[in-house]
Amino acid sequence: MSEERSPNLELMLEKLRSLVEVGFEKVNGSITLILQRLDQVDGRHAELAHEVEETRDRLAELERNTVTRAQLAERTRQIVGVVSVLVTIAGVVIALISLTRS
Repeated sequence: MSEERSPNLELMLEKLRSLVEVGFEKVNGSITLILQRLDQVDGRHAELAHEVEETRDRLAELERNTVTRAQLAERTRQIVGVVSVLVTIAGVVIALISLTRS
């Protein structure tokens, strides 16, 4: 009876070894796929980080060059003041010219 079990046991051990090898191959394949996907994710992350940095730089540049409403209102007030002074001076000059011709 022990002779009958021995070949049967060897056959089962061989099947078990085969199953373990196939299982390890599947696990190795899965690990390889996961590592490839991680590399892709790392690459995409680097691209996105670069895009975020570029966007941050562009935003900082826009903030440096953007005129606020308060600044625009102040500039408009200054221009209106200068134009008013120039119109007043022109009026005075025209009045003086008309007085000297009379």
